[in-house]
Amino acid sequence: MTVDILLLQLAVLLFPGIIWARIDTTYGMKSKPSDTEFFLRAFLFGLATYCVTFIIFGLFGKQFILVDIADAGTKSVLNAAVIREIVIATIVGFVLSILWLYATTYKTITWVLQKIRATKRYGDEDVWDYTFNSSSAAVEYINLRDFEKKLVYSGWVTTFSETDKLRELVLRNVQVFDFDSQLLFEVPLMYLARAPENIHIEFPFGSKLAPTPQAPSPQPATAEVTK
Repeated sequence: MTVDILLLQLAVLLFPGIIWARIDTTYGMKSKPSDTEFFLRAFLFGLATYCVTFIIFGLFGKQFILVDIADAGTKSVLNAAVIREIVIATIVGFVLSILWLYATTYKTITWVLQKIRATKRYGDEDVWDYTFNSSSAAVEYINLRDFEKKLVYSGWVTTFSETDKLRELVLRNVQVFDFDSQLLFEVPLMYLARAPENIHIEFPFGSKLAPTPQAPSPQPATAEVTK
């Protein structure tokens, strides 16, 4: 029973970190972490959340109650004041998780390190992710060239994803050409999937050789859909 009380109270105390870790796992990470890694991330995210919440309480002149976890296995440490702090920390953690997603998606830390010439790397992800997560208009309009069928699919990237076996794209305002640059047909939306070793993408935006895209202005691709 003591162990059950301890685990239950720890789970409640770690709830802000668990929410952050779950959002990061679902929308930020490419692969599912192990249970141990997830727990460690939830603990670290929770610690960061409570630190920010402590600072916010201090700025507003509010008292922040520090919970004595050592007593969590023998008695209840969750009173009304602590529950209120957990609720506020959960809201703070949710906001921080969104900011974290922005920072990881757009490589904010890497950008800063590159600006101060501390690194030339762009991160651990591959060029596919780095390219389509870019906010540059030059990578939003593409030509996907199919050498087997001798077709060129031209359109604006709206969604992209990758799996172990496929690279997937959803294009809008698609024009399909043959290799003689003859327009064959047009569709408003098209899903394309190719094996990683069998994909050839060109970025003709701004080029004189690019077909005229049927879109008013470039729009950024949506965040990656990880499978």
